[in-house]
Amino acid sequence: MAEERDTSADLFAIPNFWPSSRFLDQDKAANPLFSPNLEISASSFQFLPFGNQDKPLNSLKRPLQEEGQTSFFRLPPVLREATLSHDAQLSDDLFSDGIGGIENGKKGESPDGLDDQEDYWLTLEDVKPKTPEYKSWEAFNPTAHQGPSDVVFLSEAGPVAFDALVTEIPDDGTEPVPDILDNALYYACLLGLAQGRSSVLFSWDSEKGAFVKTAPHLRISGVSVQLMQSMDQRCLDCGNAVKALGSFSESAYFESPTPTSVALAKVVDQLVLAVQTEVAARSKAVRSILQLQSVVMPAHAILTYFHALSKKLTLEKTEEGMLSCLFREAQAVEYQGGLLPEIICQVLRLASKPWIEFVEEWIGLKNETGAPISKTGSGKSFVKVADKMWIDDHGFELEEPDFFLDEERMPSFVPQDIARSIFDTGRNLRFLKEHHPDHFLSKRSVVALTQPPKLEWQFSWDAITLLETRVNEYKAAVTRLVQGTASGDHFSPTRPSTTYEPNEYKLTYFGKSEEEVAAAVLASINQLAQPLENHESDDELTTMLHNRLYSTANQPSNKEESFNPHWSLVPLLSFSSLVDTQSKLVNDECMKLLLGPHKLRVHTSLMRQYFLLGNGMLCSRLSHALFDPDLESAERKAGVAFSGGVMGLRLGGRDTWPPASSELRLALMGVLSDCYEPPAGEEDSDEQEEDRSMRKSMLSRTYSSDLPGDLSFAVRDLTSDEINKCMDPDGLEALDFLRLSYKAPSGLQYIMTPVILLKYDRINKHLLRMLRMLYVVNHLSRDVQLLARRTRLSNATIRFCTEANHFVSKMAAYFFDSGITTIWSQFEEWLDSIEAEFLGSGVAGDGTSHPLSKENNQRSSSCSPDLVRDKQSHCLDEIMSALFLRKRQTPVLKLLEEIFTIILRFARLLRSNNNTQNMKPTVSGKGKSKEQPTKDKDSEYANDTPERLYGMLRKNVEVFLTVCKGLGEKAAASKNKGYGHGHNGNGGLGRVGESLAEMIPLALDMMGYYEGGGGSGRRYQG
Repeated sequence: MAEERDTSADLFAIPNFWPSSRFLDQDKAANPLFSPNLEISASSFQFLPFGNQDKPLNSLKRPLQEEGQTSFFRLPPVLREATLSHDAQLSDDLFSDGIGGIENGKKGESPDGLDDQEDYWLTLEDVKPKTPEYKSWEAFNPTAHQGPSDVVFLSEAGPVAFDALVTEIPDDGTEPVPDILDNALYYACLLGLAQGRSSVLFSWDSEKGAFVKTAPHLRISGVSVQLMQSMDQRCLDCGNAVKALGSFSESAYFESPTPTSVALAKVVDQLVLAVQTEVAARSKAVRSILQLQSVVMPAHAILTYFHALSKKLTLEKTEEGMLSCLFREAQAVEYQGGLLPEIICQVLRLASKPWIEFVEEWIGLKNETGAPISKTGSGKSFVKVADKMWIDDHGFELEEPDFFLDEERMPSFVPQDIARSIFDTGRNLRFLKEHHPDHFLSKRSVVALTQPPKLEWQFSWDAITLLETRVNEYKAAVTRLVQGTASGDHFSPTRPSTTYEPNEYKLTYFGKSEEEVAAAVLASINQLAQPLENHESDDELTTMLHNRLYSTANQPSNKEESFNPHWSLVPLLSFSSLVDTQSKLVNDECMKLLLGPHKLRVHTSLMRQYFLLGNGMLCSRLSHALFDPDLESAERKAGVAFSGGVMGLRLGGRDTWPPASSELRLALMGVLSDCYEPPAGEEDSDEQEEDRSMRKSMLSRTYSSDLPGDLSFAVRDLTSDEINKCMDPDGLEALDFLRLSYKAPSGLQYIMTPVILLKYDRINKHLLRMLRMLYVVNHLSRDVQLLARRTRLSNATIRFCTEANHFVSKMAAYFFDSGITTIWSQFEEWLDSIEAEFLGSGVAGDGTSHPLSKENNQRSSSCSPDLVRDKQSHCLDEIMSALFLRKRQTPVLKLLEEIFTIILRFARLLRSNNNTQNMKPTVSGKGKSKEQPTKDKDSEYANDTPERLYGMLRKNVEVFLTVCKGLGEKAAASKNKGYGHGHNGNGGLGRVGESLAEMIPLALDMMGYYEGGGGSGRRYQG
């Protein structure tokens, strides 16, 4: 230590700064614990306490606790006992034999009462394991809470201290001091309010339409006013929601009830009842505000959501609108989590059950209940029954009741193709029930035999996979039934079924002994004595709310929910597989019946032969019967008897026109029946040729033939202007009054609709004009030769005859060969593939191979009567486009009719020049006729000359060729853009017919005769 310095004169000295610490001035004896020469025997083993370094060693042989000092180390009880007993031998034994031996020899309590200081690390076998406790918020009951004696927060001091603090808070006097109410009473009132019930504190105000609090300034002990107001509001929301949902259900039953609204009201009642039951079951255990909140909050989330949903559903006026609104809401809450998405799915499933049941009845998956839907009724849901009206070109109306798809009554979540498939399947099924009541699909027992799966919502991939399996099983069951019916196992509606008559006791007495009658009576009494079975079971919605409203253990994880199909695919995946399978089965059976018993191919062949003039014999017979002037006239004259020869109308060779009905009957008798050629396969192979000719001769002698569809000639309904045009025998419209009458059989009315028959009639009318033009130009050469014998003909006359013959013959070849045959052959080829599939395989829908290519199989696999009708209509549209009969081609048709009219006027001119009774037998150098004006039927014909008519013909033909070239170029451009794809493409409607127009210039003017429009070397110079 340094010597102390004198700091009295030092003004800046710090007193006692340099002296050493007083702890260093103590005894310099070395600490025996840390001394390098420490010698401690077993008898004197001791630990030194702090602050006792100056004491002798022998003074340390007493317990350290007697001095009340804190020791750094503490001896175990065994060593402490040995030290106190001064037994050196015992100490040596401790170090020699171990502590364990001493403990075994001397166990007991410490004489100094130090048993509480026992070291448990040395006596672990005496320590009992402590039972672990689960620490959670469930044990927050204040009665079981043992808090510390020292209060840190006010809330820990208890409700009394909190109430005292609330009372001491200064108030401005605007709000009264709330009264404190008993907790149990207040909780009971709030729980009753949450269930929609009135109580002492809350009552229902009918004027406001809500619950009101009778005593607003109340609270319970230990809870603030703000917290109670928040809890009151939640319970008020629940109570108001319960009342509103009850009113919604009652209005559905009394105000224009519908199946869907009633089902929805029932679902709402079940939901409210289930929530009320769960809240009531847990209300007895409520002892605190937190427990009350845990009971009210789940119910509050469900009830308030459906209260808002009921307001949206009230705005919907139709069943389909309600279902669409439910689907949108279910889609909106998909990702909210919790139990609400699953609840809304169940609500959608239960509410849409009536609509789905109607769909099942409509497509044949379920037997119809009540009065079946028929064309004499008013329809139901999306099936509308109305009068189908057809209006022809002249305004003639035809009405017939039929089924229509009301797209506005179809829910928005149903895809358009599925909606159309549902409607078509049901309509085709009604066709089977109406025309083939003995068919197995028309029987009510087919549902019990095949057991089709239920049509319902599927929200998970597992359910969708299971549905696909059941659909395949149903398809296999129907296929086996079809094969059994085709093999001769006739369908019997009286087959035993296990779905009816579970326990039936027939109390018959006749033919039975007394013992048997008594046994039957006793069995019946025993059955009646049994207690009534409760067949009512909780639905899925009630079960879900009961198990999971207050439990989260069974809720699926987010990982599982993410694998469910998206809501945009749910309707397609839920309904498409079953609907498509049923549609395929029904359509296949309809096609088999149309191609088989109803003989669809016979009627299409008839339309081709007669309406499209595809029968050469018919064209020849009809031409002679209408136009041949050499036949005997069928016109009745006074005092003139018929000679018995072949009679005809002699158009162009008579003065009076139109003919009478008796003339038509005599002239056209037997023309249709004699020319009929049944399609291949329809004629009886055993019938001899002589028998067929004899049958045709017998038919020709009758007034009514036995042709399919009662085919016959008839008179067309015409307007006044059209009748005036028919009065002129030299006009193009002279034969417009004559038409073919055909009535489609009842089984083919879906195929041969009045609209399609109208198209056939328009084509036949146009072809009849062409047939007349062919006859006229073929006889022009004969008339020219007759005139050439008596006079010199001008070059204009000869050129006119040659060019008119060329034009009409080429146009006729184009109409019959390209415009009709080419397009109709595609339709017949398609019909051949359909017939080979359905009639060649023998069983519809069996999936077996048939003599069709893979392409045709895919094309006809989804064939239906509607598709056949659409194909036929499309084919006729293409033919009308090729014949310039479409509305947009009216200018082209008028130009062609003008050319035909010019030719007819020229034929009349030659016929007049060849007629010695009405004209002089000479023609002037200019070719002008010397016809007497008193014989003119029209002043326009008086100025006709060969030169003038030839100029008009030449000009119109040039314009017509230019137009046809333009049509061909336009059709080619449209084809390059992808608008026309042949007969199978609906997008190219009429493009095939217009593309054929490019063949007309090639046939009429291959060498460019009409090009140049009036060159001096080509046009005749008078």
